[in-house]
Amino acid sequence: MPFYDLYCESCNKEHNIKATIAEKVEKKIPCPDCGCTALETIYNAAPAYIRGGPEAQCASAGSCAAACPHARGH
Repeated sequence: MPFYDLYCESCNKEHNIKATIAEKVEKKIPCPDCGCTALETIYNAAPAYIRGGPEAQCASAGSCAAACPHARGH
């Protein structure tokens, strides 16, 4: 099952919830705080990488962990 970043319109809180696609589509996911099912998807930007020679740097250099495959260029 995938995790979804959801925003509750009733209690104004954000949650990361594991649920089935059907539960999300049918709005059957309850808010963990208030139980309301009026949850909206939060869309986050995916990290981007800059291609190039040795001078190129990972766009997430400030937040990447040591396990990042691009860490050698940081």
